[in-house]
Amino acid sequence: MKKTIMLCLAMILLLGIASGALADDTVTLTFAETMTSPERTLVLQNAIEAFEAEHPNIKVELVSPPYESAETKVASMLAVGQEVDIVEIRDNSVGAWINNGFLYGLDDLVKDWDGKDQLVDAALLAGASMGDATYFIPQYLYVKALMVRTDILEKLGVTEMPKTTDEFLAVCKQITDPAKGQYAFALRGIGSPCKTTDIMWATEVSDLRLDNFYLTEDGTFFMDTDGGRKAMKDYYELFTEACPPDSVNWGYNDQINGFVSGITPFLVQDPDAVGSVMGSLTPDQYTAIPMPVGASGTRYLDYGYAGLAVAANSEHPAEAFEFIKYMISAEVNASICEFYGALPVNKGAYEASKMFELPVYKAWADEMADEATVFTKFPLEDPRFTEYASTVHLAAIQSYLLGQSTAEDMIKTCKDFWGY
Repeated sequence: MKKTIMLCLAMILLLGIASGALADDTVTLTFAETMTSPERTLVLQNAIEAFEAEHPNIKVELVSPPYESAETKVASMLAVGQEVDIVEIRDNSVGAWINNGFLYGLDDLVKDWDGKDQLVDAALLAGASMGDATYFIPQYLYVKALMVRTDILEKLGVTEMPKTTDEFLAVCKQITDPAKGQYAFALRGIGSPCKTTDIMWATEVSDLRLDNFYLTEDGTFFMDTDGGRKAMKDYYELFTEACPPDSVNWGYNDQINGFVSGITPFLVQDPDAVGSVMGSLTPDQYTAIPMPVGASGTRYLDYGYAGLAVAANSEHPAEAFEFIKYMISAEVNASICEFYGALPVNKGAYEASKMFELPVYKAWADEMADEATVFTKFPLEDPRFTEYASTVHLAAIQSYLLGQSTAEDMIKTCKDFWGY
């Protein structure tokens, strides 16, 4: 009897040791998201569970700070060396995070990755846009287009879509009737409004540099030109004569609500806005058209993005990169982008999803192929860009639109900040 008990105890001990050895072989990764919402977090959790099923030796713990403070929270975690392995990174903050040493250089991992050939060209451009090293892999792409409530415009007697900025302003004034609560344009007032204003203004300016939205080829600050001043004047008219007065304080959700309700049937946004409106509107109620072209004859666009990066202090960069590769594989990339509405980076995702065959997505394909479209970029690699977008430009544009300062005041404020 004693021998039997001792044998059982020995077997339990051996099993315990074996179990501990297996546990020690499991790598746990911490993944911090920055674009948090309950629905989106659930999508990420489902993707994580599928990844763990394929990689039983890797566990992924998702950290989901509240959306409004997520980037600040994750940056603080990285700054103090808290255990983080994978982070979501957005174009307006990637430069500062790289300059602060928060991100791990991926060059050695990327060079041996066959999957990089499956990425669209714009994704490869974005991934290499921060200098010589690769610090992130884009997961979604954003390019601005003009979304239109075709049903509302039809009721208001508009049958021709605006192709130029002058036509756009005229139509917006034509359909606005404050007494009936009818306006035209869903203004972006807070957040980083420069991502909308500067794209709309740049089309009036000739010869912008391809590596910096803010400078012409001769080194002139783009606002400080005849075209720049015309664009600022037109935008002021657009706000005062065709936008809800409170839209100076509108964020993304307010814009979507204005568009869905029909109060503002024009909206400049990225393709992820389609995912936000398609649950409330039917395909015959709205579409998207290319951004209007201004006096320059050129439509200047940037390729915005959100991506995934490995934290500099990660003890498991290879496993973290394995997770990133999984997240941008064709079917996973397609599934997540279907929820989010952004353009996938994996070429195979366009074949895996019927969603991106919808007519509303044709605008992005058309304008990217149009000879009038030129891709340039914001100076994201400059560590000052985040401050400019979220503080300096924001305060200046609000003051200007509210009539508290002049166009020349705004030009001086922005120009002096950059030292141009």
